[in-house]
Amino acid sequence: MSGLRVGTSASRHELGSHVVSVDATGVSVQTRGALSWRSAPGEAFVRAYRGTLKTSGTAGHLYLSERVLERFSQQTIDTVTSVGDALVLTGRLSSRSGSLGYSLRFYPVDDEQLGIDLNLDSASAAGTAGEEGYWTELAWWREPGAKQFGLGVQFSRLDMSGRRVPILTAEQGVGRGAQPITFIANLKGGAGGRWWSTYAPAPVVLGSDLRGLYLTDTHPCQFDFRAAERSSVRLYAPGLSARAFTAPSPAGLVEVYTRYSGRMEPLPAWVHGGAIVGLQGGAEKAERVVAELQRHGAPVAAVWLQDWVGNRKVGFGTRLWWDWQLDTERYPDWDTMRERLARTGVVPMIYVNPFLADMTNRPGGRPALYDVAEAAGYFIKRADGSTYATDQGDFKAGMIDLSNPVAREWYLQTLTEKIGETGALGWMADFGEGLPLDAVVSDGTALAWHNHYPQAWAEFNAELRQRLAAVSSRSPGDYVTFFRAGYSRSPKNARLFWLGDQTVTWDRHDGLASALTGLLSSGFSGFALQHGDVGGYTSTVPPLPKLVRDRELLARWGELLAFSPVLRTHEGNRPTLNVQVYDDETTLADYARAAKLHAAWRPLREKLMAEAFETGLPVVRHAWLAYPDDPRSVDVHSQFFLGPDVLVAPVLRRGAQSVSAYLPRGSGTWLHAFSSGADNAEHAAQDGRWVDVAAPIGQPGVFVRTGSVDEGLRESLIDALRAAI
Repeated sequence: MSGLRVGTSASRHELGSHVVSVDATGVSVQTRGALSWRSAPGEAFVRAYRGTLKTSGTAGHLYLSERVLERFSQQTIDTVTSVGDALVLTGRLSSRSGSLGYSLRFYPVDDEQLGIDLNLDSASAAGTAGEEGYWTELAWWREPGAKQFGLGVQFSRLDMSGRRVPILTAEQGVGRGAQPITFIANLKGGAGGRWWSTYAPAPVVLGSDLRGLYLTDTHPCQFDFRAAERSSVRLYAPGLSARAFTAPSPAGLVEVYTRYSGRMEPLPAWVHGGAIVGLQGGAEKAERVVAELQRHGAPVAAVWLQDWVGNRKVGFGTRLWWDWQLDTERYPDWDTMRERLARTGVVPMIYVNPFLADMTNRPGGRPALYDVAEAAGYFIKRADGSTYATDQGDFKAGMIDLSNPVAREWYLQTLTEKIGETGALGWMADFGEGLPLDAVVSDGTALAWHNHYPQAWAEFNAELRQRLAAVSSRSPGDYVTFFRAGYSRSPKNARLFWLGDQTVTWDRHDGLASALTGLLSSGFSGFALQHGDVGGYTSTVPPLPKLVRDRELLARWGELLAFSPVLRTHEGNRPTLNVQVYDDETTLADYARAAKLHAAWRPLREKLMAEAFETGLPVVRHAWLAYPDDPRSVDVHSQFFLGPDVLVAPVLRRGAQSVSAYLPRGSGTWLHAFSSGADNAEHAAQDGRWVDVAAPIGQPGVFVRTGSVDEGLRESLIDALRAAI
């Protein structure tokens, strides 16, 4: 691959702490003496395309395919000019039948980051899928063998080298590669998903060569790491804005990137008071289950009642009535229930999303918010101006147009009133990933808004917390909202993320093992506070393969998430078919044990959340973030660290009674939390080694490093962990 002609003499330009060099082979950037970005020698590193995008899929299961009409793959550099504190390159991009002018601007963002803005001359952008437009592509050199991390919350892989990764927020799918369920689900609107499908992508890559790059654009794009020494990103717009950076460590890369993404605030004290129990079915059930868990010694912080609005039976299980008004038939004594729960230290949490459902078939005939919003024109629209009522499988719903300030304000006022009436201190802020790519929004285009919508939804909920605080005795920080959909800058306004809808299986595609991958990948992309549904969510029945969770899967999932920022259950989409934490004495004891494990590391968790807000480092950390000096750590994906001093190796295989953990080179000696001294509890890391320990249900592999953390904290942590089991 070549295609580059440089028509200027070699030159060197200082831009603050960055030095940009241009010569016959291309462009390179040094930042504080270290290479931060360079083009592949002798190759075109700017390209353009003219083409159309085709969208497929339904109900948030979205996919894009390209139709390239013209490729501009030959590049010239004709001028190199200093303009203020920036350096501007101009030239031509040529196809077989024509050419385009381009400009490439380098400028300092700060001492570690260099901005790279690429623009095409007189090139039009597509507003929706199907329209013809111009696209831009930026390529760069990477070291052979360098691992590529980031790209948002990813579930199938951590290292993306050798892969092409679309960046498009969407439903993650059912199965995501596990067969035959994925094949069968894909027959219905692409519902099976792809290995790269995710609710929360982010156009950021962190390399094991300690170089990073991210885009500040929101248009869909595609990263390509298939070449051995070349990476590229193609943005479906005629202009592209990137930032390249380097750092002396992986943690430093995260710190630099999260200056842009924003950093997540520590959660309020009440969240640390215990587990969050997800329930449906009314006040009597909620109070009974909380009491039973507390009888088993489980600390409970909140009960999450997503059916506060009532629910309906659909083909996929049960779904809620998206009208955001308390169902007084299901919860006739809501305030009394809330007061009784409060006496035991438990607060209510609820559920909202950016949709309003058509309530035509709802019994009772109460006034529907859908009708109000449709009459006022508050929903996203089709090209003909009609409401874009999205198909949710068994019902239709309108999506609030957050680009419309009048619609946004109305929805803020409405939810402030409705949530305020419940006294809830938190809610699942669901969805946000499903803006159709052929929709019309009030301000902007669907292609620009699709990935941005989750960011706007997080910002909306941040303002909603402020308004609720203003009409109560609370502060905005007392409210907790958790999201599955996200994009680059969602962490700035989100309090918490969750992993979305895993299937109730053990597999690496969409089951328990994928949840661990999701936790680890989140931390590379700024999603520092991440958790999930204990036991998974998606259960299926024929004609799909029958998938229901059993006691072992539920218990092992609880053990994994006991060491995430928040421990929360979900009954799933088919509650009656799946084992629940409240089913019997065994499941109650399992979840109580997980809740006590979660409580055991509260002081450390609060410390790590404060560190996340200060530095961007996640609470749950990949081995490469914790111990980058061990060259093996970059490939260890089956465990995680809570800071440098606690290692967790969850059990991810059905029937396993032991687990292996890797102790990084140079990390000292580790104490297995659930062994006594006589049982060889201490393990020296030496030059890096794997150790096997017993891991019956209730005892995941947990190790605490000796000689590093405060001795009192270490001993209290060990004592609390052992007491929990």
